[in-house]
Amino acid sequence: MLIAQLTDFHVTLPGQTAGGVDTRAAFAALVERVRALAPRPELLLVSGDLAEAGVDAEYAFVLEGLESLGIPFLAVPGNHDAPAPLRRVLARHTGTEPEHGGLVHEQGGLRVIGLDTLVEGASHGALPPAQIAWLKGVLGAGDGLPTLIFMHHPPFATGLPAMDEIGIREGRDALSDLLAGRRDILGLVCGHVHRAISGSFAGHRAFIAPSASHQFALDFAGPGFRVVREPTQIALHRVADGRLVSYLVPGPPL
Repeated sequence: MLIAQLTDFHVTLPGQTAGGVDTRAAFAALVERVRALAPRPELLLVSGDLAEAGVDAEYAFVLEGLESLGIPFLAVPGNHDAPAPLRRVLARHTGTEPEHGGLVHEQGGLRVIGLDTLVEGASHGALPPAQIAWLKGVLGAGDGLPTLIFMHHPPFATGLPAMDEIGIREGRDALSDLLAGRRDILGLVCGHVHRAISGSFAGHRAFIAPSASHQFALDFAGPGFRVVREPTQIALHRVADGRLVSYLVPGPPL
């Protein structure tokens, strides 16, 4: 099974930019690049920050683009997203739990779990006890299916101070305790950091996909974020024989 992970669109309203980047144009180019991928992905995972301001019109633009591909897709919120508009506009592609945006999807012998790390009004993330309890129940009912978890905020330290400051501040230890030693977890894939980074969490592979439009500088000392116009990339994940292999392929040109 081939999965494309798309993240951090930061789509704006017409005439606006995010970080000096025309993210609407970048998203439109991304859609066409995904349309041209061969082989064709069987599932799209959208790991947050779909919109910049979190308003209905931004999500409608994203929905139109992604649905035009004819590929099933799932979305979890990022720190720039607003839960109510996201759920209202992308209702068929988001979680339906009353307390959070977590979701479960089974396809091709794979179970995909989306976690909602959004803290409304904040840049950092969290996994409150209610969502951890929900995840425990989902994992307990999984019958050993290979499982891929996707979320916005990465659960591991990246070594980039500005990003780690706005990482997951609540629930990381509880998540680690829940996942440690499980043989059904193929890995965790995330967004938020605006560049590709691989690591590990609770003994499992963890991967951060680059942004669909603009990257942040690889800065191990700086206190803030600096947009860099590096070539765009798309993350692909292939699941076969109970194993996960991840790739980066060129995205649309800048």
